[in-house]
Amino acid sequence: MRRRAHLRLVTSFEAEDTTLAAVLTAEDLAVDLGLDPKARITCGRHRCWSHHCVGWPDHVRFRAGTSDPQVEMACRTSFAASRAQ
Repeated sequence: MRRRAHLRLVTSFEAEDTTLAAVLTAEDLAVDLGLDPKARITCGRHRCWSHHCVGWPDHVRFRAGTSDPQVEMACRTSFAASRAQ
């Protein structure tokens, strides 16, 4: 069955933040085309900026007790992008 991402529900974060919605859409497409999911500055699962949910236990980026430079950079970029509106 073909994935129909264009039919997904819009979250409250996306409805309020057009920059977030645009970046989520672009990164969803980029991941489908081969982008490493850890390079995202948005969370495809929670539909928000990465820095909002990176510490959640169910998050794919969660690294218990260790520091992942790629994730840290994505969070910094995510924070900056969310403030640039």
